[in-house]
Amino acid sequence: MSIQILSNLNYPIGNIINQELQNAQSTRIAIAFLKYSGIKVIEKSLNQCLDNNGSVEIIAGLDFKTTDPQSMHYLIQLQKSKPNLKFYCYGDKDVNKNSIVFHPKIYLFQGKRETTGIVGSTNLTAGGLMTNFEANVIFKESKPLYFSQLEAIYNSVKFTDSIFSPDEEYLAGYSDVYKAFLQNEESAMKDKNVQEVVRQIRKREEFLPGTVPSLKSLIIDVIKNKQQLRAEFVPLQEIYVELEKIVEEKKLNYKMDTFRNSIRGELNTHEDNSNHPSNMHLFVRAKDEKGYYSLTNNGQNYQGR
Repeated sequence: MSIQILSNLNYPIGNIINQELQNAQSTRIAIAFLKYSGIKVIEKSLNQCLDNNGSVEIIAGLDFKTTDPQSMHYLIQLQKSKPNLKFYCYGDKDVNKNSIVFHPKIYLFQGKRETTGIVGSTNLTAGGLMTNFEANVIFKESKPLYFSQLEAIYNSVKFTDSIFSPDEEYLAGYSDVYKAFLQNEESAMKDKNVQEVVRQIRKREEFLPGTVPSLKSLIIDVIKNKQQLRAEFVPLQEIYVELEKIVEEKKLNYKMDTFRNSIRGELNTHEDNSNHPSNMHLFVRAKDEKGYYSLTNNGQNYQGR
């Protein structure tokens, strides 16, 4: 095992990432911000890896609307010709179920004989990769130890229902919001037209593919399964128990100490009479029995993740 701590002043981390990409069988990257300028730095090595049948996953954050649309467009298009590339976004903190800012800088490379992990301050931007003052730890291992720990952190991000694969329709709305934030973030946050676009792209997120099913889709499945066995309305306690079994069996990444609160939150948000702005009108409460739920027509026909 070898460990290095480098700044771009010693040797640009972008050079190391390019070297690793060229030889990697598997590459996984999770970064807070993604810029087209960063894509250009690694473009040749990225395509070489994909052409050599290497698999590549990139997860980019959307907080503060800093990830630029051009980089997203590039990766969305590249996926169409390179199915061994997977590009995901992590929803911003207002809608990511955890109310946290997505801020990692993780690079994982698996080769034939060794693994390389990089963690530090570098986002996938030209500045971060080449010219900014950055600090990163690089560890190479033939028997993964630190790599495995970092891989577990990466997977704890990947396998959440905050992850989705953007498409061109989503990107069109995101681009409008990005431009508005670029001009004046404070004004954009107050602009009713921008707020409406944000609402629409968040709604679009719900129907885009991800890595795990969303909590609301799991609730829908539980209610449907229970309805096949007996009455139309299902008690909340049974919904709790069945969902906890599913999470344990599928090893889904939910905070179990607040899981039941999250379930109630989804039911309240999408209950037919709720005034929540994100309401998809999926659930209906029993009128005569407290804590019993069924599905609306929207719920019965829901096709989102």
